[in-house]
Amino acid sequence: MPEKQWTQEQRQCIDTRGGTVLVSAAAGSGKTSVLVERVIGRITDPENPVDIDRLLVVTFTKAAAAEMKQRLTAALTERIADQPDNLRLLRQQMLIARANISTVHGFCSSLLREYFHLLGLPPQFRVAESAEATQVADEALNEVIEEFYQEGSPAFLELSALLSPGKDDRTLFDSILKIYYFTQSHPYPEQWLADKQKEYGTDVPVEHTPWGKVVLDKACDVLKGAASLLSRALALAEEEPVMADKYADTLRRESAMLESASSNLRESGWDVAMLCVEGLTFGTLPPLRKYQDEARKERVKTLRDKAKKEIREKLPTLFCGSDRECRDDIAAMSLLAGVLFGAVRQFGQRFAEKKLKRGLVDYNDLEHMALKLLVGEDGKRTPLAAELSARFDEVMVDEYQDTNAAQDALFRALSKEESNLFMVGDVKQSIYGFRLAMPDIFLARRDSYQKYDGKHYPASVTLGNNFRSRAEVTDAVNFVFRQLMTKSVCGMDYDEREALIASAKYEPAEGFHTELLVVDGDTRDKDDDSNSAEARVMASKIHEMMQTLKVTEKGRQRAAKYSDFCILLRSKNTHAQGYSDELAKCGIPSWTEAAGGFFAATEVAWAVALLHVIDNPVQDVPLLAVLISPIFGFTPDDLSTIRLHSPDCRLYNALRRYARNGDNKLLGGQIASFLKQLDDWRLLAVTLPADRLIHRIYEDAALPPTAAAMRHGSRRVANLRLLHDLARRFEQNGFRGLSAFVRMLDRAERKGNEISEAPAFGAEDAVRIMSIHHSKGLEFPFVFIAGMGRSFNRESTTDHLLLHAEMGVGFKRRDPDRLIQWNTLPRLAVSLTITKSERAEELRVLYVAMTRAKEKLCMVMTLRSPEKRLASLAAMIGGEDSLPPHAVLDAGGMSDWILSAALRHPSGKHLRSLAGDDCVPIRPADYPWQIEVLRSPAPETLEESEQAEAKPDEEFAQTIAERIAYTYPYAALSALPAKLAASELSHGKVQRENVAGARPAFLSEGGLTPAERGTALHTFMQFADYDSAARNAQNEVNRLVQNGYLTPEQGGVIPLNRVRRFFSGSLYKRMKQADRLHREFHFAIDIPAAELAEQTLPEDCKDEVLIIQGIADCVLEEKGGLVVVDYKTDHVKTGEQLAQRYKEQLGIYSRALERILGMPVRECLLYSFALDSVVDITQAVLVNTNNNS
Repeated sequence: MPEKQWTQEQRQCIDTRGGTVLVSAAAGSGKTSVLVERVIGRITDPENPVDIDRLLVVTFTKAAAAEMKQRLTAALTERIADQPDNLRLLRQQMLIARANISTVHGFCSSLLREYFHLLGLPPQFRVAESAEATQVADEALNEVIEEFYQEGSPAFLELSALLSPGKDDRTLFDSILKIYYFTQSHPYPEQWLADKQKEYGTDVPVEHTPWGKVVLDKACDVLKGAASLLSRALALAEEEPVMADKYADTLRRESAMLESASSNLRESGWDVAMLCVEGLTFGTLPPLRKYQDEARKERVKTLRDKAKKEIREKLPTLFCGSDRECRDDIAAMSLLAGVLFGAVRQFGQRFAEKKLKRGLVDYNDLEHMALKLLVGEDGKRTPLAAELSARFDEVMVDEYQDTNAAQDALFRALSKEESNLFMVGDVKQSIYGFRLAMPDIFLARRDSYQKYDGKHYPASVTLGNNFRSRAEVTDAVNFVFRQLMTKSVCGMDYDEREALIASAKYEPAEGFHTELLVVDGDTRDKDDDSNSAEARVMASKIHEMMQTLKVTEKGRQRAAKYSDFCILLRSKNTHAQGYSDELAKCGIPSWTEAAGGFFAATEVAWAVALLHVIDNPVQDVPLLAVLISPIFGFTPDDLSTIRLHSPDCRLYNALRRYARNGDNKLLGGQIASFLKQLDDWRLLAVTLPADRLIHRIYEDAALPPTAAAMRHGSRRVANLRLLHDLARRFEQNGFRGLSAFVRMLDRAERKGNEISEAPAFGAEDAVRIMSIHHSKGLEFPFVFIAGMGRSFNRESTTDHLLLHAEMGVGFKRRDPDRLIQWNTLPRLAVSLTITKSERAEELRVLYVAMTRAKEKLCMVMTLRSPEKRLASLAAMIGGEDSLPPHAVLDAGGMSDWILSAALRHPSGKHLRSLAGDDCVPIRPADYPWQIEVLRSPAPETLEESEQAEAKPDEEFAQTIAERIAYTYPYAALSALPAKLAASELSHGKVQRENVAGARPAFLSEGGLTPAERGTALHTFMQFADYDSAARNAQNEVNRLVQNGYLTPEQGGVIPLNRVRRFFSGSLYKRMKQADRLHREFHFAIDIPAAELAEQTLPEDCKDEVLIIQGIADCVLEEKGGLVVVDYKTDHVKTGEQLAQRYKEQLGIYSRALERILGMPVRECLLYSFALDSVVDITQAVLVNTNNNS
């Protein structure tokens, strides 16, 4: 097997031995392969080999850890095959079972089990399931809150009223939990609480508080952004003397005013800054009448108006009070923060006591208890930490960008004074802020480490080569993020160090360009929705790509499959099913997880409802769900009958009454059977643990086979197994029973605890629809990023209490006497910081989405008033390489980012035209994009087949026998279709031919086939504006390509000389002079079947008719008669050949047109582009018609 070729940077990562290294590994750079090779290199190092169990390899998912072990095992096996006598390799193969390759929680768990006695843990402790931990936390929090209420502290009561202004105090509970779990991401939660409380107790000028600094920085950014807009307006005005004379002085004065305010704001003090902002005034631009360059004038005005809007709308909201008022707010909140933090501490203690009593630890405990073993209260490493670090020659951490401060402290403690760390990650892919990942840790290390030179450590190495994607994809990624990712926006510049280097091996091919598809929301039907419209656009593209594009797999090309396509959504919960349903209507199979996760999956809902009924049958909703499910098969009519029989009692009691004395004996028997089965299960529930009871229910009710028969059956069965596994783990510490398990499931569902559905199975050929977060680590040949027109989620800044790692906690303040509340400086500062952090993360989410594509990337968005949106975005774009930071941070959604970048793309001419702005500076790009603004496609109609109700039939066998013996009475007509196109007729009969639906492989390599060229010419003649084409055929071809009627390949094969000869010929002049001209005249008529049948029909079939449909290319009305014209691209030598070939078709046309238009057909003409002439086949059609009649 040939040795793998590594890049220089990859080889540096594999071979370096001198000290700590941080690897910044871009998407598709092969970081996992590098990690595996480094491990192999360490254990086979000829100078200083190490055993594999002396390496600590930490990943962030169990799947990644399993993959790492599998890859290492395979690599060792491969080397042993080459060196079967190498004893060292054989030893490492035995040691791999003991290798420390695990998640951070897996490692911490093993550490705690080894040293449990030092922590006071019971030796048999176990890690609590999420739902179980939630239950214990609820118990502890309820007790603590109850104690606070009993004490009746005025400060606590004020805190409760502030945080929970509604009918209950759920928000107070949630706030305490939110702070508690947030602090767990820090190595020392108590210290964090103390530090943040101390900030409230410091009485200093507002501008010196951390909150005041954030707000003033934001105010300066707003001023600088507005000044930048005015500067661009001034530059535009100064380019033209007439405008400069009128506008320049005003614009210059206003720009200088904002620049001055920005420069002095931080040093002037809070109150002076407020006065400065309030004193910002704008003059009136002098009139500029009869000015020729209206576009320039409008752009200048737009820039100035946006600057004024920034100042008038954003600045006043930043100053929520004077210095004294803000200090009063801080002082008042200091007391509330003390009470709140005290409640958090008390809850943490009570929670820990309850977990210890039950022998439980949660995932946060694993990290903090491990850290307690390694770091003392004085912050220094313990002797145990020194002992443990001596076990490991190297600590390798994968996905380091997703660590938090507690995990980072853990890795530092396990290392040898931070001299043997090997950390791999990509900060551009840090998208788990909601899990409290802290990408700033990665950035801080990277910025402080010097570039790798093999001598000085710690060092950083960048892996920029992308071995995943075509150059068209990497170029699109680089083009977008060079403009969006800057240090002021997300802590790093997307420069040459970060840019992807296209290194994957693909054969050059057409059609893989990046596409931006903008659906005009104003053209959508009122009953339609954007998800469905986008799905139809994507369905059309998928059908097209399936026919025209090949997938490269292992160096070879193959036909595209549905499973090669993936649709990525920012959030799938509320949107994915809509896309999936619409794709199904378009004939495209797809799968997506249930909108509500595990509990919303149909098969899980059935099973959980059944467990509820077994636990307590007097629950109408679960019982109704069970009865109407396929498990028992009751119909709505059955349930109505039961309820009408006993309308005044619970459904369970109604069932028992109907089973005893109902009118319908068959239904009564069905109910009796159900009740007996239910009674049997309820008896078993008394003695069996939940997992064994579920196993028995699955067998008795045949639930897995029922689920397997449904769409995506394998995954549904896996979900049922997952439910069984949850019950098994729930019961593993002793019998707890069904009731406890059901309550645990209820809490998990109510709290939204994450229980992921079972993974989908890769064998299913269907389009994947998933969230961007779920796609991380995956790749697909063709990727659609859909729903990009939706706005960012801003809910995180709307709560009464806001939380941030640096800014701490921010509340609103209330006046109970006046029944008002208002924002405060700390809350405003926290809100601003959260917003900036979230925008940075949204950028990284977009990066992850775009880098999932291997061969082709399509971005889809729906916009209302796209021209207005584009004009607004264009006004914010300057001449710099990157977009202004305020334009990136103030974006309403991903569409603003993509459109802003696309406006500067060489292919963005159409967008710039819609924006009405030709002054947008264009940035270079290596590959073109296809950018389309599309009308919303009409909804698909889907005929849903009615599902017959399956009922027992005593005469079933007889029925089957009768059906087998059945003779179709219209067999003579079976050779004829019910409907066919006129073009399918040949010699007056229906011809049966087997035609391949796709191009043969030998034609797929070079250009279009003759048939495809003919189709392209027909398409041109169908959609062309004849007057425009007569003036300039090439321009008309370009227009049709630009608007999507022709593909670029089709546009390139239109025979322009032949087209020009047509428009200069006598037939076109005759069309111009006709009384009326019909183009693309659609028709459908019925014709007796006997005329087209190849054999004589029986008497009872002679009245049957066939529907013939067709499209006449052109129909001229002249002096009360019709002239039929059809375009032909056949390569023939004489017109007679065409006459014989198409006389039947034109005969049908004539017959239909005479019947529909009520005028006689006087001429039938073919225009042959091959002969460049008109062929009159009127006589041939007439003779053929007479012969047939």
